[in-house]
Amino acid sequence: MTLTIELLNSNALKSLKDLEHQHLIRIVEMPELTSYSLPGQPMSVEEFKSWVEYAEDSPSVDLNEAKQRWSTQKEKLRKLTS
Repeated sequence: MTLTIELLNSNALKSLKDLEHQHLIRIVEMPELTSYSLPGQPMSVEEFKSWVEYAEDSPSVDLNEAKQRWSTQKEKLRKLTS
C-alpha cells in the first residue's frame, strides 16, 4: 500500500527514518504515482481511518512465530523456483 503524507517538521522525518531503519516502511522521495512499484488506489481519509481501526483490532503475531512462518514460506518458494 502506498500513502502520501506531508511532513510538518524535521522531527517527523526523523521518526519516519527510524521506521525505515527498522524495515517497517520505505521512504520514496518523489514517487511517480502511476509506478507499478507503488500499487493501489489513493485512499480517502475515511478509508484510512477504517484501515487503522482494522489494524488495531487485528491479532498480533509473536516476532519469533512470524520469523518461523516466513522461514517456512521462503523454503517452499525456493523449492518451487529451483
